[in-house]
Amino acid sequence: MRIVFLCDQYPPVVWDGAGTYTHAAAHALAEIGHDVHVVACEGRRWLETVDGKVSVHCRPALTIPVTKLLGPFRRLVLGAHHPRDSLSIRASLAVSYAFWMRLLDLQPDVVETQDGETRGLWIAFRHSAPLVIYLHTPTMLDVRLMGRPLSWRGRLADRIDRISSDRADVLTSPSQLLVDTLRDFGWLQGKVPEIIPPPAPPGPWVEVPSALTTGPVVLAAGRVEWRKGGDVLVEALARIAGVDGVEALFAGASGGRMGRRPYGEWLSSRADALGTRCRFLGSVPRAAMADLYGRSRVVAIPSRYENFSTVGVEAMASGRPVVCSATGGIAPLVERWGAGTVVPPDDPAALADALAPLLASAEKAAEVGERGRDAIERELSPEVVARRREGAYREAIERHRRRRPSSRETAAVV
Repeated sequence: MRIVFLCDQYPPVVWDGAGTYTHAAAHALAEIGHDVHVVACEGRRWLETVDGKVSVHCRPALTIPVTKLLGPFRRLVLGAHHPRDSLSIRASLAVSYAFWMRLLDLQPDVVETQDGETRGLWIAFRHSAPLVIYLHTPTMLDVRLMGRPLSWRGRLADRIDRISSDRADVLTSPSQLLVDTLRDFGWLQGKVPEIIPPPAPPGPWVEVPSALTTGPVVLAAGRVEWRKGGDVLVEALARIAGVDGVEALFAGASGGRMGRRPYGEWLSSRADALGTRCRFLGSVPRAAMADLYGRSRVVAIPSRYENFSTVGVEAMASGRPVVCSATGGIAPLVERWGAGTVVPPDDPAALADALAPLLASAEKAAEVGERGRDAIERELSPEVVARRREGAYREAIERHRRRRPSSRETAAVV
C-alpha cells in the first residue's frame, strides 16, 4: 500500500506525542514493505528527503495571520484558550494540506492523520481517499478536562475538529480510556474505534542497563503542566519516609499557569516549601532521554488524564517500573503485565505508597522493570503494531470503496 501520513509535527520538527507516534508508525509500516510518505506543513520549510525508508515531503504552511493583521486590537478577539481555539490555524491547516496534497499528487491508497486539527478536512469532505484518523488528543479536550466552559469559539473549534473523525472511514485509538472520554464529550457519533497502541521502536531503550545500579531517583518526563500531575508527585515525595536520598527529576518544559505564575515556576516553589529534592531540567533533547531513564529507578506518570503515555512505553522498554494513575491509557498494560503500580489520580498518599518500595529496593525495581520490557516486546513491537495498522488500513480501503462507487458504476447509474 502507499500510505500517506499528514503531520506537521513530524520529527525532527517537534518530538511531541503526535510527532513521535507518526515517526514510529511510519517506520514500522515501511519496514514491512509499504510505500510510506509523510507530508509535513510547518513553518517555511521546503524539503524532499528520505528518512530511513520513509519519504518525507516538507512544505511551507499557508498561514492566515488574522490576529497579526489586527495589531493592537488582537486582544479583543483572542480568547483565554488561544491558540487551542484558533479558527485561523484550523483554516491554515486545512488549506495547506489540501493544496500540497493536490500538487504532490501522491495518489495514496490510504491517508492517516490525527484528530484535533483539520489536516484531513478536505479529504474527509470529498472522500477523495480512504481516511484513517488516529485519535490522539483533540485540541479542546484539555480545556474540558480542567472543567473550564468553552467559549463560542471553543465550541465551534471543537465541532470543526469533529468533522474529520465523523467522516473518516476508520478510527483508531491508543486506549479505551480516550474512546470513553471522547464519547462523554459527544464525539465519535456511534463509531467504534479500533484500539491499537503506538509501536515502541527499539531505539536506545534496549541498551539501558537494569535498575540494579540506580539510586532512589524517580523520573517524571513530559510537559510540566497541571494535567500531568506534577504537584501530586511533589506532595507524594513529601510523604515518603524511611528511604534516604529520594530525588525527583522533572524533564520537560513548563506549560500553562497556576494562578498568575507559570506552572513550572509554581511547582518548583511548592517543592521547596515541602522540603523535597526536585530538579527541574527543562526541555531535554530526545537523544538524552535514554540517559535519564538509566539514572532513574522508577518512572512516575501521575497524570490527571493521559490518553497513552509515550514516556511510559519508553520507561518500560528501558526496564523501569512505572507508577501511573488510573486515568492514564497505559494503566491496563502496566496492570496486565505487573510492570508497576496503578494508583487513583490526585492521591498523593497512594502514589507515595506505590513509589516507596520501588525506591527502597533496586532489586525489586529491576525485577518489575524486566516485566515491562517483556510487555513492550510482546505487545508493542513495531512489527506487531504495524500488522494491526495494516488491517485497519485495509478495512478503511474497503469501506471507502463501498461508500464511493467506481467511475464505471457511476456511469451505469447515469
